[in-house]
This record gives sequence, C-alpha cells and structure tokens, in this order.
Amino acid sequence: MTDEFNRRCQNDVRFRRVMSTASIPSFIRTAYDMTPRPFFADRNAMETLGIDLRELFDIVVSLPSRLFDANLNAYCSAIGLDEERTALVGRLPHATPPTSGRADLYRVGPQFKLLEFNVNTGLGGADISQVQHALMNSDPFAGFAEEFGLSFTDTMASRADLLRHAASAVSEGREPFIAAVEADGTISTWENTFRSIQASLKQYGVDLAFGELSQLERKNGRVYLDGRPIDLMLRYFMVDQLVGDAVAQATYEMVCQVSEEGGLVLHTAPTSHLSQNKAAIALLSDQRYRNAFSRTERELIDRMVPWTRLLREGASEFEDERVDLMRFAVAHRRELVLKPNAGQGGRGVVAGWETEERAWTDLLRQSVGGPFIIQHRVEPTPEPVAHPDSGHLESVLPAWGVFFSENGFDGAFIRTAPSAIIGTAGTKRNALFTA
Repeated sequence: MTDEFNRRCQNDVRFRRVMSTASIPSFIRTAYDMTPRPFFADRNAMETLGIDLRELFDIVVSLPSRLFDANLNAYCSAIGLDEERTALVGRLPHATPPTSGRADLYRVGPQFKLLEFNVNTGLGGADISQVQHALMNSDPFAGFAEEFGLSFTDTMASRADLLRHAASAVSEGREPFIAAVEADGTISTWENTFRSIQASLKQYGVDLAFGELSQLERKNGRVYLDGRPIDLMLRYFMVDQLVGDAVAQATYEMVCQVSEEGGLVLHTAPTSHLSQNKAAIALLSDQRYRNAFSRTERELIDRMVPWTRLLREGASEFEDERVDLMRFAVAHRRELVLKPNAGQGGRGVVAGWETEERAWTDLLRQSVGGPFIIQHRVEPTPEPVAHPDSGHLESVLPAWGVFFSENGFDGAFIRTAPSAIIGTAGTKRNALFTA
C-alpha cells in the first residue's frame, strides 16, 4: 500500500500535494509541521500491538507491588527519586493511572520497540484525527482510501468519551468542564498544541480550558480556573517542576485535598509519574527481576523492551555477559543513548553516536548515579516519502505514537525528525490509516 501510494505520488502531483490541498483545520496547521503524506499499517497488526501495550502498561503499573512489596518509598528510591519527589509522587498513594495513554515506539521490521509511555493526559497527538477526517473527504485520497479499504480510529472521539465518563463523578450528568494545567511559565511553549487539542475536543462537545498552577483557587470545596469550577483536571505539570517551589507545592496540595474530598477528578494522579518514568523500562529490562514475571510476560518484555539500564556504578548484564556498566557504556558509545528518567519533547536525550568520545565519557561521569538511563540504540525501519514538489523519494525515520485503552488499540500517529531524537526542532507528524 505504501509503495502504491508513493508510485502515485511520483506520477500524479495531486497525490504528492494532498496535504496542502486537503481541508485541514488551521489550528492543526498552526500547531504542527506535517510530513508530505500519511502512513499506513495493517489493522490486525495494530490491534495486536494495542493489546500488547495494554498488557505491558499493566505490568509497569504493578512494578512497585511486584518488586518492592508495594513499598512506594523503596520503589521511588530504586528509580532515583529523592525524598522531596517521593513525597510529591506519593501524595495520593492509592490513586492508579487509568488504563489509557500513548506509547512511543520504533518499528524494527515487523516488530515494535517501546521507547516510553505517556500517561499524564493521553491527549498529545490525538488531535491528528482532524487530519484523518480531512483526508477522507479530499480527492484524490478519498478514492485511494476506498480502493484499498482504508479506515482510521478516531482517537479524539474516544478520548472525549473517556474524559466525559471519568468526570461524571463530579459533573453528575451535565457536560463537564475540564482543565489542562501546566506549571507556571510553560503554557506559552505549548500554546499552539493546547489550542489544537482544545478545538478538537470542542467538536465532540467537551469544554477544555488550559491554565497554569498559579491561576487555580479554591472556593466552596472546588478548584476554580478563570472563575469556573473544574470537574476534571489533566495534570500537565511534572513533579520535577514542583521541586523547590513552595508556592507551587501549596497549590498542588490544595488540588490533592479537593480531589480527596470528592470535589475534583484528578484524572492524571501523581502516581502516573511512576508509570511514564523511563526508569520503569530499565526495571523491566533488568535481568535481576526476571523471576517477578511470568513466562508470557517475559516473552512480551523481551519482544518489546530494548536493553535499558539505570546509569549506576557496578556490574550488569548485556546479552548474557557480565559487564562493568560504566566501562561498557563508555566503550559502546555508538550503540547507546542517554536519557533522563523524566522529561518530554526529547529534552536531555543524548545519542552516543552523535557525540564525540570525550564529551560522551564526561557526560556519563557527570550523570552516573543520577536520574538517567542508558538504552541500546533502536534503529527504526525507514519509510519512503515522495517530495511534494519533485516527487523524489526520500527516507524518513518514523516514531509511532500509539494510543491504547482498556480495549487495546485506540489510534495512532507518526512523527519524523531530522535527528535521532524525536520531539526536537524539525519534528513533523502525520496520520496513520489501517487496512
């Protein structure tokens, strides 16, 4: 299907310019740069992947219980959180993240390798459904879609239903007011993305506003934003953004109290920080914990999780060989990537193969014992894309953003970047269709 679409792009200017001629909403075009064409996948393969992700996510959520007898402090210590961060994460210890979110993956041949889970909101990228709708109503793509039986999962529609249901504990039958809340001074960085998500949700009847922590206030047992009581809050701010900020922590405590009292649904509870912390992937990969998983779970982990370790002094294993981890990391620079345990948008990620030897060694020495992982390089299968002007085929390296829910696969989109780090400057995206 991809080959046929590219062939038509080379022979027909209407195909290779389909992204510029389709009636894609302006808020999408403002928020994102788009690759010249959408992407395609086998529907059955995506359904299987969705089930695998749901099961792998369940394993990640269960790690504190499996590995540390439900001792949250011990788990946080193991993944490198200090006392202040542990206290913030553990403020609502019994709240569990909903079984929904997004996994970022690379495809290597027919298999997928997990890079990280994103569960703070599960909305980032869901607005790409606007592109899917637009293409399905634009020629010549509509004819191509009918010819090949293409369809798509409307992720934003399912997210709207999920949020409406989750908010019902407070909204009690009326349409809920939902707030996406960021740390102070950060909304401007993501404003175009927020506006795109806001406009997309509005088309499904969901009222979303966005704001920052300092804009929140408590009145009559509720949390207010811009004079309106919030029914459900999406926590976009990270735990690290609260550290050392007494004012922000006081607001956070207020939000937690109102949530405990039943005046607010905190959809992304503090403990969700643990599920998307990349150190969890290191624990899945670590041979010391193999016996905590069933044979079926081990097979799933081996298939989907790349070799990953917390960056620590001492011994570890690589391909069944005992190695000194720091020496191994220094010697295998071209095969490794260093990542902060928390963070987004590719910030702080350093690819060893793009780094000089001395700089890499110094960086490892500065980072060892801190909140960092090293991960074996995953080389994604490239995809050919026709240039919209010349029709010349160019290779891009796609990162798959795959949404999952309790029912499994819940849609997907693709991002490409000029470097190995997805999310950095120059990242583009487009929709995924299945057949």
